[in-house]
Amino acid sequence: MRQIQAVLALTAVLAGGGLVGCSADPPPVDPIPPVRESRDLAGTPVCALFTPAQLAANQVDLPARPKDVGGDPGCVWGNKAHTREISIFTDLRYDVLHNVYAQRATFPVFELTEVAGHPAIRTKDNVNGTSCYFRVAAAPTQTVMVRFSSLRQGLEEPCGPAKALAATVIGNLPPLKG
Repeated sequence: MRQIQAVLALTAVLAGGGLVGCSADPPPVDPIPPVRESRDLAGTPVCALFTPAQLAANQVDLPARPKDVGGDPGCVWGNKAHTREISIFTDLRYDVLHNVYAQRATFPVFELTEVAGHPAIRTKDNVNGTSCYFRVAAAPTQTVMVRFSSLRQGLEEPCGPAKALAATVIGNLPPLKG
């Protein structure tokens, strides 16, 4: 009887994927690299993330409009010609990139990338849409989301300007201390 119990126990272990502590599966690799040289989003008001000269260089000539989304601070800029709009939102509480990565199947355009040496995700809500989003990890739980929208269909491809604007924001941030 003991031999049958031992054989049944061994069979159960082997059927369950092998001996305890011996796994053929490698540990999962995190698709999002760690943030190196963290930057501090917390010390700068969102509407001050661009300098006036940077806004002018991006054909923005209307004042900033503060706009919160779900309790997270944001800011929107546009121009008098009504041809482009820049939006920025920050999240200082969560690991946004991993949360967005978990929802990657819901985006028609999704790309893991980097911006100014920081892990980032590029998305579009519509493959041929005129808005492009870059979510960039400034620090492990500090994320900036930059959206660039071309307000006239076919005016300009939005992802190039969105990435350049996100890089500008990262470059404007001071190093995270501590």
